[in-house]
Amino acid sequence: MAYKVLYRKYRPDSFSKIIGQKSIVETLQNSVKNNNFSHAYIFTGPRGTGKTSTAKVFAKAINCENPNNGEACNQCGNCKNFSTSPDIIEIDAASNNGVDEIRELRNNITLAPTSSKYKVYIIDEVHMLSPGAFNALLKTLEEPPEHAIFILATTEVYKVPITILSRCQRYDFKKISKDEMIEHLKYVCSEENIEFEDNALDEIYYLSDGCLRDALSILDQTSKLSRKVTLDCLLREYNIISNKKIEDLLNYLKNGNIESIVKELNDLEDTGINAQKLIKRMINYFEEIAINIKLCKEKSISYDIIRKLIEGLNDCYVDARINENVYSMIKLNFLNLCGSKNNAISNTISQRDNRPIKTTNSGKMTFTDIRINNCFVEVNKESLSEIQKKWTEILNEKINAVSFSDYKPVAASNKYIIFATDEESLAELFNMKAEDIERRLKEFNFETRVVAISNSKWLEEKELFKRNIKEKVKYEYIDEPIKTDENSSIKGKVNEIFEDKMVEIS
Repeated sequence: MAYKVLYRKYRPDSFSKIIGQKSIVETLQNSVKNNNFSHAYIFTGPRGTGKTSTAKVFAKAINCENPNNGEACNQCGNCKNFSTSPDIIEIDAASNNGVDEIRELRNNITLAPTSSKYKVYIIDEVHMLSPGAFNALLKTLEEPPEHAIFILATTEVYKVPITILSRCQRYDFKKISKDEMIEHLKYVCSEENIEFEDNALDEIYYLSDGCLRDALSILDQTSKLSRKVTLDCLLREYNIISNKKIEDLLNYLKNGNIESIVKELNDLEDTGINAQKLIKRMINYFEEIAINIKLCKEKSISYDIIRKLIEGLNDCYVDARINENVYSMIKLNFLNLCGSKNNAISNTISQRDNRPIKTTNSGKMTFTDIRINNCFVEVNKESLSEIQKKWTEILNEKINAVSFSDYKPVAASNKYIIFATDEESLAELFNMKAEDIERRLKEFNFETRVVAISNSKWLEEKELFKRNIKEKVKYEYIDEPIKTDENSSIKGKVNEIFEDKMVEIS
């Protein structure tokens, strides 16, 4: 028989085998026992926490001819034929997200089940449906036939229209706890005759971030490398930093050993360890140190130093979303604390924290402010990297008096791009021609809105962004007003700088 990967082999086929979702399992089992079902459910939560598996277990129990205490009997015809039953329809909304697919579903849903009591539609990644598909689904959810039950699963429930959510019973799946996951991993190791170290299972839990499917995949892959799953084996295979190296960095900091700090961080950068994962790992480690200091279990370093170290690393983590030189920021964070006295550190931090924080509703916001704010709502390095890669192809473009070579993309989301330039006047000219520039960029497959600011203003905005994220000031989209008044003032300023014939005003 062909080898089956662990996460498939140990996929739960009954409520009793579902890990970490006790309250949800009990509620669904009671529904089966009482023969009291909703016509639509939505399962939401992080990936790999059992949403689709629970949907299948529930669908089997619903159609079981002899359920026992809410569980499927696995003996009747419906249970034995579950995997091939035409009455259990699984739809992957990521690849079948059009309105035509949902219309076909609506046409077929009126047909009675072939052998089961209910037709069960399991729609995975439902948030991927198009607006038209959601509209087509809405009517079906509003007036479904009695023999139809829908189970929708999603990792991004906020993308599902409220009109759909209001017609479903919602169940929120949570990440698997450490104790439950490690207990299950030990069971799998026992069944598969896999030897392991306890600290290796702890590391697998950390790497999986509460996702059981990822944990089983990691265990599966690592078990192929050696006869015993060890911590060293995991560190090599997944290129992650050990607690020992973090402890060494902390000791170098205590001793003021700058050369060793720089060398250790340079070595980590050379190995290709992801900076954000490194920062997250260090913050978790230093958090335990901070707790131990307060419990009087750690006395070799002050709580104030650890707190500032964590705060600085958190700034680095936030900055990693828009900065390519994250390792340089990590080094500076350690070096700033290395050999400094507590009172000097406190003064520096307090001066930084006392600066005003920008909020999205303070004062009247200009066209430029709004677009900068809207870009920061979903800013990410991937979007910036995409425009930077193609920017060399676009540099030679010119629209009227706007030469693209004068501008550089510095931040981006899926909907907005911020450009920086040397002169404020060039930024104003760019913004006046924003619509023309957007149409030109669309030809290069960038359907985004744009805004330009001076280099000095970009440095200010980037610092404000980092502090806002740290202080948990949430960025929210702001509707763009008509730019007539602002444009007229911009046009006046531009005409003072450039000849009228160089500026085409539409």
